[in-house]
Amino acid sequence: MHVTTSSALLHPVRLRIAQTLLGEGPLTTHQLHERLPDVPIATLYRHVNHLATLSVIEVADERRVRGTSEKSYRLVPGLENPSPDELRSLSEEELQTAFTVFTSGLIRDFGDYLQTDSPDLHVDRVSFAQASFWASTDEIDEFGRALMTALEVLLANRSAPGRRRHTLTTVLMPRDDAGSTDRPRTRAEQHGPEGPR
Repeated sequence: MHVTTSSALLHPVRLRIAQTLLGEGPLTTHQLHERLPDVPIATLYRHVNHLATLSVIEVADERRVRGTSEKSYRLVPGLENPSPDELRSLSEEELQTAFTVFTSGLIRDFGDYLQTDSPDLHVDRVSFAQASFWASTDEIDEFGRALMTALEVLLANRSAPGRRRHTLTTVLMPRDDAGSTDRPRTRAEQHGPEGPR
């Protein structure tokens, strides 16, 4: 994958194209227009071509329709849900692009949730939070194992009355803040019922 610049996704139309392809898979420009009717078709063609030139999206299929070529596009593999090996092979610019696609999908999902009938963060157990803490690599690994142990119980669940499908999103990174002290960062921004779940 050779992505020229992650700033390509900072344009609102190009970001919406990436969000749509992330959620629905390969689509033609006309299908994108059906989902983004407020964007003129000529504008969509221009931005689709720009994203393809920058290798953010690629042609998934091409067929002849009434004598013309119709292409369907998808996100470049490795951007949608990159594996650890794929992440290690990316440059800093490519990592920034992958992370932008990842967070744009999260924004899209939250927007979709707000469009449901009577969204209620407390009733629906929706939350988003941030906390900073001090930890060694071994402590982080132990935290990851504990999280996966708890999550595996829920992953084994099947659809049943009283159950709704939920999505847990995680982002974990070190923060080398200037002026850090030995006191752990206790700031936690919580939104939703009773903090993070």
